[in-house]
Amino acid sequence: MFSENPINERNMSLRNYLDKIRPNFEKGGKLHALKSVYDGMETFLYVPRDTSKNGASIHDAIDSKRIMSIVVISLLPAMLFGMYNIGYQNALSAGHIGDATFWGMFVYGLLALLPNILVSYIVGLGIEFIWAQWKGEEIQEGYLVSGILIPLIVPVTIPLWTLALAIAFSVIFAKEIFGGTGMNIFNVALIARAFLFFAYPSKMTGDTIWVATGASSDWGMLFPTVTPWPRRWAKLHKVGTSMHRFQT
Repeated sequence: MFSENPINERNMSLRNYLDKIRPNFEKGGKLHALKSVYDGMETFLYVPRDTSKNGASIHDAIDSKRIMSIVVISLLPAMLFGMYNIGYQNALSAGHIGDATFWGMFVYGLLALLPNILVSYIVGLGIEFIWAQWKGEEIQEGYLVSGILIPLIVPVTIPLWTLALAIAFSVIFAKEIFGGTGMNIFNVALIARAFLFFAYPSKMTGDTIWVATGASSDWGMLFPTVTPWPRRWAKLHKVGTSMHRFQT
């Protein structure tokens, strides 16, 4: 007989699995050193079960992780438009805006921006995890927003190693040393941008830094201009058709 609500069953199975492995992460367990990682994953998936015992508190299912997740979702339209704009500026600067397609420009921008996003989250969250382990505290969720803001406010052409350096500097010196999320007096994303501006000004100033000039997986325009594969296929098809007509 089939279950009436398989989603609830899967949800309970995950909840039961997390409860089953919890003792391994408690004090004295073989994975005690990774307790902050476990707590971070559990509170990301479920509302924390711990509540305050005294003081004035508002009991609500919305915690800071959910608030940060909502902010990230609200940033998605800006990020998607930014991906399209990267491809648009590439085609415009190459002088082939009339030949470029919407999806061609969007995919080009996606491939150009994706490495920056990956570096941002890998470096930033990596530091957050290491810091939480070192201090024996919970993993803080503030970088969920900063991790997507930073790639959106720096040039798409920024070298990945300088981006990683700026993120490490901003997370450590603009956030963690002040006590973490909610305690920092500076904005992490803006400090990362300021670090890049003063440490690597040639990578942050001028008109050309905002235009991606290389092809990504054969999408977009190289400089000097190189035809991307959708337009290249159309040209080859046109040439083939012309040769066939000439032969006949």
